[in-house]
Amino acid sequence: MLRTILEAQEVTNAKLEALTSDARHLQGEVAFIKENVASLKESQDKQDELLQQLVQGQERQDRILEALATRSLEQETEIRELKRIK
Repeated sequence: MLRTILEAQEVTNAKLEALTSDARHLQGEVAFIKENVASLKESQDKQDELLQQLVQGQERQDRILEALATRSLEQETEIRELKRIK
């Protein structure tokens, strides 16, 4: 009977060791995933910053084009007036 108990204990110990090994493996994977998530977050932050710079540049270009369009219309009006005066 003692032998049976010892054998059962050995099986239990083996299973416990396997579970412990699996838990360590999972901990390593979780740490790896956390590092990747942090890296992705950092990359996303950089992309967000670059996108914001692009948006600001586009807004500036839009304002410049609007000013140029207004100036062009003003010049066309002046040219028409000068032609009419001739």
